[in-house]
Amino acid sequence: MDRRKFIKSCTVIGAMSTINPGFFNQLFAQEINLVKKYNKALLIKEDGTPLKEEDIKPYNYYLFFYPFVSTPCYLINLDKEVPPCDVKLSDGSIYKFKGGVGIKKNIVAYSAICSHQWSYPTKDYAFINYYSPEQKSQTTNRSNVIQCCAHLSVFDPSQGGIVLEGPAPLPLANIILTFEDGKFYAEGVLGKDQFEEFFDNYKSDLREQYGTTKKAKSLVETATVMEVGKYVKEQIKC
Repeated sequence: MDRRKFIKSCTVIGAMSTINPGFFNQLFAQEINLVKKYNKALLIKEDGTPLKEEDIKPYNYYLFFYPFVSTPCYLINLDKEVPPCDVKLSDGSIYKFKGGVGIKKNIVAYSAICSHQWSYPTKDYAFINYYSPEQKSQTTNRSNVIQCCAHLSVFDPSQGGIVLEGPAPLPLANIILTFEDGKFYAEGVLGKDQFEEFFDNYKSDLREQYGTTKKAKSLVETATVMEVGKYVKEQIKC
């Protein structure tokens, strides 16, 4: 590791250690460059009040934007404890997915930008969606997964967003959530996010929606959680 990367890594470690004391010790066994801290954003409902655990229905998935105003994420209640696990990348690096949060440790969140070719939920449609246990994919016959119908990449939300099948080269980036006094916060991103690729590929679309690229890259202070169907006109499942 060169000096520049070392200093950057130390900065990340220092920031994350203020989030969770246990996180610091865990981090030494991981690939530290795979953790990025952003604003600590309270998850709120559309009426502006803090999102509570009972608002997140089992096997439902919800949309919010984090860490930037234009980068969508999915929040999912898997209705059972999601234990920590190691997530291994194709280059051999490993990071620790810390599992679900909430009283039951059943709430997880991931970037909704596919790690293959950056398909993401727009206001018109979403090719990447969550399939509940009662809703099997017609093409892969899988359920309780996040699947992108653009190229049939399938991800496991119960195991850190790992790739189960398809061309995606990377797991979905995990949104680091904390649960404090009954409130949920997003605090960072774990894994290899696709934000720069996303901004590069959808530059014109984002400018049309947000006015400028700079505005599309604005960091959120709070994150409004909504049902996916309230934002996306058509959820394309396959």
